[in-house]
Amino acid sequence: MMCAISLGLEVVTADYIQACSRAGQRVDEGPYRLRDTVCEAGFARKRGLKKGYSLEVAVERAQHNGPLLKGISVYCFPSVTDQRELPLLVSAAGGTWLSNFPENPDDPRVLLLAERSISGDSEKRRRKAHSAYDVELLREAACTQQIRQSAYRLSRSEERRVGKECRSR
Repeated sequence: MMCAISLGLEVVTADYIQACSRAGQRVDEGPYRLRDTVCEAGFARKRGLKKGYSLEVAVERAQHNGPLLKGISVYCFPSVTDQRELPLLVSAAGGTWLSNFPENPDDPRVLLLAERSISGDSEKRRRKAHSAYDVELLREAACTQQIRQSAYRLSRSEERRVGKECRSR
């Protein structure tokens, strides 16, 4: 679903597939667009989106603005252990997935993502030296078609605190 939103595609219910099957061809997706105001409100509340969330608006934003991550490279630190869908999501949003730590991590076109925990000394040093963001920034951005870096910035003081907690375990 996040890839579909990133590509500016309409998200439809399963009834759409059944309607196409009955008609023997593609039908207008309008009546079958996914609408779930309860889940959209819950998503907005959970993410602290003061203006709310609308799937329809996010798709329109992608259609109007084009790829959200065009010209942006994304690297995930080793602390992000569940990366299965992330390269696909970055690609669908027009970005470039980096398998290795970037040569110029402070370039504004590079997005460094991590979990709140730190996987080791190398990650700890790099996160102290460069701005890193919670990996949830990417998932939210795919859904909303907006990047809220300030909401997901991992503070360096928090990273130090998390690092101390990991060492004491």
